[in-house]
Amino acid sequence: MSVTLLTKDELLSALNGEQIGHADCIFNDVQTDSRNVSSEKKCMFVPLVGEFQNGHKYIPDVLVKKASVIILNKSEYKKDKDVYEKMAGENPDVCFICVENTLTALQNAAEAYVNKVAKSMIRVSITGSSGKTTTKEMMVAVCKAYFGDENVAYTKGNFNSETGLPLSVFKIRGDEKIGIFEMGMNRVNEIGEISKVWKSQYGIITNIGTAHIGILGSRENIAKEKRKSFDYIPSNGAAFVCSSDSYGDFCCENVKGKKIKYGPDVDEKISGVKFLEDKGLFGSCFCIDGLKVQLSLSGLYNYTNALAVIACAKELGIPAEAIKKGLENVTAVSGRMETKQVLLKNNKKAILIKDCYNANLDSMLKVIEFCNSLKEIGKKIFVLADMKELGSESEKSHQIVGQEVNKVNPDYVFMIGQEMKAGFDVLQNKDKAFWYEEKGKDTFRKIAEKINCVADENDVILLKGSHSMELENLLPLLVNEE
Repeated sequence: MSVTLLTKDELLSALNGEQIGHADCIFNDVQTDSRNVSSEKKCMFVPLVGEFQNGHKYIPDVLVKKASVIILNKSEYKKDKDVYEKMAGENPDVCFICVENTLTALQNAAEAYVNKVAKSMIRVSITGSSGKTTTKEMMVAVCKAYFGDENVAYTKGNFNSETGLPLSVFKIRGDEKIGIFEMGMNRVNEIGEISKVWKSQYGIITNIGTAHIGILGSRENIAKEKRKSFDYIPSNGAAFVCSSDSYGDFCCENVKGKKIKYGPDVDEKISGVKFLEDKGLFGSCFCIDGLKVQLSLSGLYNYTNALAVIACAKELGIPAEAIKKGLENVTAVSGRMETKQVLLKNNKKAILIKDCYNANLDSMLKVIEFCNSLKEIGKKIFVLADMKELGSESEKSHQIVGQEVNKVNPDYVFMIGQEMKAGFDVLQNKDKAFWYEEKGKDTFRKIAEKINCVADENDVILLKGSHSMELENLLPLLVNEE
């Protein structure tokens, strides 16, 4: 790693900033959370201003931790000019830089860093309404199998947001052969901003669903945002969209490079993939160029996600042997379709499907459909909680969930949250259905006690809801060991 990620001239140019004082600019770490600033690293601290927090108030804390570069909003500087000039005077080795907007500055600095160190890297982006993190993990595994672990840069966890992606790219060393970064969104043009940072040459869109429809208003508006991840694909790059997605062609309209479709309905002569078997809880089996692959991730939608990875990997020249090795090494991401056998408090061994990192209508319907397809299992027990950020679509979406539950007719269903009441109201069989208005320890205790009363060997217990519904807190009350 170089002495500094960006020189002072590079940083000032990227940020269009003004320095307070004359300190040199040396940093090899970037943080927006003061708690993550460490005296062991020379850190650039970027205080963000949100609805409920103003990161500028933590500047004294990070100075104690020996932060070496501080970025300031000009409005904050002007408001407390004497205070900040005193800070700069008392910390002559710290580089203070004023900018119009610290979030924009973070993104611009990250873009400058990518332009500096990632010119020779293959750059891949992955987005979509659901499945993007799992698809990213599969793509990373395949690329590690081919290029080697040290030659792959990628999003850790789900650092895919307006701040997460910039922070992630600062982790690039510069000698990697490929970078794979996930792009998420919670507002208009968020993907446009972070796409400008990464400028991917190859881009995958897993699907255009209803996640964040409460913010964006329609699937078409969601597609308009998601396709911004393709904005910088060059003529020698490629965009990958699902063949069955009604917005696939729309997303590819302005793409300069190849437009490649993937999916179960794409002919084997084109994809090189032949589906063999849906193994339910144990994933799926298929052939790539005649080579048999066992994918352990449950759900046929994960097979479709794998097809996106295969299509991209083939376009990059990765052979079937490496694709097979990578896909067979993938395990479920924490909280996303984690399937495992657990010992319940009643000493019965059940199958737990924990899919409570996030939830929208598409992912909710997919996991319910998956549970319906399972064979040779005991009872089906569903714990379903609110899907958030659906806005005016919330009532209708939760009603659709209730209708889907009617089709599957699980043995027991527990619904949690004010929004999920709409789903509970349409249930036809309420004899073994329960609704709880609020999440919380008391609710989780009642549900755990009931499940432990009725659950038996080989029953399937599904936990599905938005992350804010905290369904993971049910587990210590439900099982002896996770």
